[in-house]
Amino acid sequence: MNTPQEGQKKTAFVLSGGGNRGALEVGVLLALLEHDIRPQILVGTSVGAINATALAIDPTLEGARWLADLWRGVRKEDVLPNSYLSMVWRLLTGEGGIFTNENLRNFLASHIPDGINRFEDIKAAELYITAVDLNTGKLHVFGIDSSESVLDAIMASTALPPLLSPWQYQGRNYVDGAMVSDLPLRVALEMKATETYAICVQQRPGSKGNLRGVFRVVGQLINVLSHQRLEDELGWCRKMSEGDIHYIEVQASEGLRIWDFSHNAEMIETGRQAGAEYLRTHGLA
Repeated sequence: MNTPQEGQKKTAFVLSGGGNRGALEVGVLLALLEHDIRPQILVGTSVGAINATALAIDPTLEGARWLADLWRGVRKEDVLPNSYLSMVWRLLTGEGGIFTNENLRNFLASHIPDGINRFEDIKAAELYITAVDLNTGKLHVFGIDSSESVLDAIMASTALPPLLSPWQYQGRNYVDGAMVSDLPLRVALEMKATETYAICVQQRPGSKGNLRGVFRVVGQLINVLSHQRLEDELGWCRKMSEGDIHYIEVQASEGLRIWDFSHNAEMIETGRQAGAEYLRTHGLA
């Protein structure tokens, strides 16, 4: 199914993780589709899994515009609970995350169209979502088995301890796919993509002055390790791929907190401009 016939073009969009910076991804998607670049393959991890699913269902400019409208309207309470008492209680009772996954699950379930339950229900494009099997530490690619649940795949890919608990599915515990690969380019290559647009909204490592506080130090360490993995994967894929890999990186403003959705409209436009500029400077517009 994934082997293109001779001369057939298979364009893949690969979407990184990045929490609320997923709004930047949506802007880049708008720019690509505004220039008639349409994917046959969507690969996403973490928030990229959410965006990839929406576009795989409707891989058109209209689909990207619908996704942008959804992002413009989302609020923290749509995906994360506001009760600090509940957060403290979950910590004291040994839960796997300080936030319950239910708000996010309910939000996603309410926006996935009727009739889209399993990967086999998505007909317009191939969709692959990555998550980490917490029991083995290996990357699991949802969608290779087309009978797997789309909603469970997204929940597995977005489960990020200590914020959100691991997601249980078919007897396994899964966490955010970005823990192993923040930009799963290899999946697109394995699915025989002939041209790949890799959109990265990962926060680049960097700090001003001395880092103070355990959480800031740990956050910086995670950023450094994640960025190194990204550089390694990007370099390997460019060596191994016979097709073009277009790497589009977009950065959010410094200091953006992961639960702050008040800048979504601004970030969508930032991503759209960055995508259009990339296409223009590389002769693709």
